[in-house]
Amino acid sequence: MRKYLTIMPEATAPAGLVGETLVGEGALYDALLPLERYASHAPFDYPGIPKDAGNYAGLLVLGGPMSANDTDKHPFLSQTMDLIRAFTAEDRPVLGICLGAQIIARTFGGEVYRMERLESCFHTMEITPEGRKDPVFSTLGADVTSFQNHFEAVRNVRSAVPLATGGACPIQAFRIGRATYATQFHPEVTLDIVRGWVRKFGTTFTKDEPRLLTDLDRQFAENFARARAQCQALVRGWMALARTA
Repeated sequence: MRKYLTIMPEATAPAGLVGETLVGEGALYDALLPLERYASHAPFDYPGIPKDAGNYAGLLVLGGPMSANDTDKHPFLSQTMDLIRAFTAEDRPVLGICLGAQIIARTFGGEVYRMERLESCFHTMEITPEGRKDPVFSTLGADVTSFQNHFEAVRNVRSAVPLATGGACPIQAFRIGRATYATQFHPEVTLDIVRGWVRKFGTTFTKDEPRLLTDLDRQFAENFARARAQCQALVRGWMALARTA
């Protein structure tokens, strides 16, 4: 049975629909929380972030409130960059979401910059011409609807193939090489996950985006079915990139 490794920088930002799809497709995943010093596969003896890909079929790097630029404050960021390089060197699939996408950008020489304001709530983004030819993003149709929640974005990522664009930043998804993917948006979220963010980070988020308080239920009612289906398609396509022995 294939097993994936998940790096979870923030406890309120779990794998959600991505993890659900992995398990639904017959795989499993280990969850490693570097700030909590917890690992699902070693709950009483935190092993740290591994230095190599080991026996994992792929790597998933999730979101968090810190900046990918804060490597001095958060050493796990540099350790995760090293691990991304290790998976990419072995041509094993990597998927970075939000902060995870920004860590991938930093890994490959890109820039992570502060936007003028928070981009949050559901948005529909255009699949680029390159994305329409991509083995994963071509399964999503002409556009992708997903939840956003980020103050920072990426640019100047060497050799990146842009896959989706729109909203507050030009690069909403990109690919490095054959199998390293990054999404600025959050395909994994459920209503309960976003409610958890509002509970923990509400004063930071809602001052820029009051709809997180006033309009969240309606947004999920109107957009979640499509967003979930596209998340499942994205994850299945990404999983298919894993080399078989």
